[in-house]
Amino acid sequence: MDEAIERVIGDMYRFTEAGDRLIERMQVQSRWNLEDIDRLRTGFTIMASIDAGDSAARSRDLTRVMAEFEESRRAIRSSVVAAALAEGASVTQISGIFGVSRQLANRFVKECRAREQQQIDQLSPPQSI
Repeated sequence: MDEAIERVIGDMYRFTEAGDRLIERMQVQSRWNLEDIDRLRTGFTIMASIDAGDSAARSRDLTRVMAEFEESRRAIRSSVVAAALAEGASVTQISGIFGVSRQLANRFVKECRAREQQQIDQLSPPQSI
């Protein structure tokens, strides 16, 4: 199997795992929201309810999980674009893969190439002058 396909497969696994973590976190969030509603209905003030629920920690954790999911989404998109380009796909075909405009697909191609260049730059030893 070629390297581009292996990258897509690896990114698909990471995307799936990040999606599973996001689903789990959203289910916890739903339970917490219901607890917050119950507290408010029983007479808690907003501030007392926020303190009881540790709102700041919840918010930070949700932001972290969502950022992880979004990064895995960008990675899978980039690896699919790279594999499609390696197979000779056009920007129009790539737009069809994602169901987006040609302009957005072109941006995906540029982002993919920039990401690949960044990876090459990170692997290259610094050049002395």
